[in-house]
Amino acid sequence: MTRKLSFILLSTAVLLSTAACGPTRNSEQPTPAPNTNANKETGGQQGDNMPPKPNQLKIWAPENEMELKSMREITARFTDETGIKVEVVPFNPREQAKAFSLDGPAGNGPDLWGATHNSMGRNVLQGLAEPYRISEERIVQYSPEAIQAVTINGEIYNLPMVIETTALYYNKDLLPEPPQTWEELEAFSETFTDASQDRFGFLIDATNFYYANMFMQGNGGYIFGYDEKTGYDANDIGLNNEGAVNGANLIKSWFEKKLIPTSINGDIMNGLFKEGKVGAVVNVPSGIKNYESSLGDKLGVAPLPKLANGQRPPSFLGIKGLVLSPFSKHKEWATELALFITNDDNAASHFEIAAEIPARPGILNSDLITGHPYFSAIAEQAKYATPTPNNPEISQTWEPMKNALIFLSQGHDTKEVLDEAVAQIQEQIAINNANQ
Repeated sequence: MTRKLSFILLSTAVLLSTAACGPTRNSEQPTPAPNTNANKETGGQQGDNMPPKPNQLKIWAPENEMELKSMREITARFTDETGIKVEVVPFNPREQAKAFSLDGPAGNGPDLWGATHNSMGRNVLQGLAEPYRISEERIVQYSPEAIQAVTINGEIYNLPMVIETTALYYNKDLLPEPPQTWEELEAFSETFTDASQDRFGFLIDATNFYYANMFMQGNGGYIFGYDEKTGYDANDIGLNNEGAVNGANLIKSWFEKKLIPTSINGDIMNGLFKEGKVGAVVNVPSGIKNYESSLGDKLGVAPLPKLANGQRPPSFLGIKGLVLSPFSKHKEWATELALFITNDDNAASHFEIAAEIPARPGILNSDLITGHPYFSAIAEQAKYATPTPNNPEISQTWEPMKNALIFLSQGHDTKEVLDEAVAQIQEQIAINNANQ
């Protein structure tokens, strides 16, 4: 099977699955509840302009034990302060958008639900999110990068709660000090790696575009052109320009040198690292607890090593936040709840319980984070991270780029493979736009 045909088959499957997730709308479904305070900015203060308090608000929260525990404690404090009860419903984060597309219009959804920032373009397009009305005084208390990531057409559609990015996790027994450059890490790997013994100097899930993009972007590639006033331009794709090719060639060289096996994936990487057979891996913060349970005080965390151009790789910055339902009958009070959940005090509380980094500079720069042996490094790397694009077209990039990276791992020509991937992305975007 040719690469071209492989791309087309996989892309068609993605398009069909995406179309199946769209909400069904008809005249019998309720329209979004009007925002009676739409022309006023809520500053997070309960003033004369606030409507009467509802008896209860509803929020969908992650079903993860510690995240759920944190949310229940925070909302209990909100009840103590306002008298408004909050129903916290455990819900798989990956299923919330799909479920809300049905429950929201039917009048059974929550006032607030959770989403990642990069899914918001699609959610807004489907009418599943209400823009927040928040004063500038409150907005500046969040990370500027996080606010940029959740802003679409000048409106904030997802109130930032936590941020996430990748970092380097290393075994101090094998690497007493974290490598400062990728060249340094490669040099160690060339002497340490013995694939026959499942021993590697470093591993990264390099056929996953989430991790590979930082090397392409760090050398001058980009996914979509971006303008602060107009946002992302899906007609301007930079995944096959000279910089992207140079970054992809770096990844390709690791496969050619046998430093990374072509069969690499996250499960293999994590298993070998926990067994002490790998010097360093690149992963997201959710791996910390798993790694620490196996490696103990041998675990070290550091910002990503610098590229040959002296810059740290611009890893993806992800934001998880709270989405305001357009069907809520209590938008102003739901906004107050979202502001309360994400304020400094509760952001710090959430970090201590759920080990997630707040999207609040006041906490990011506090001893709570800067003095932490692991999360201080992640917060440092976040300074160099760039938000994953939040436009709907981002969903069309993942499969073509994954296929391209797999072909690179097999030794195919870099420019040719990236050209084909970009062509497929453009085709998918055109088809989706035609169906809207």
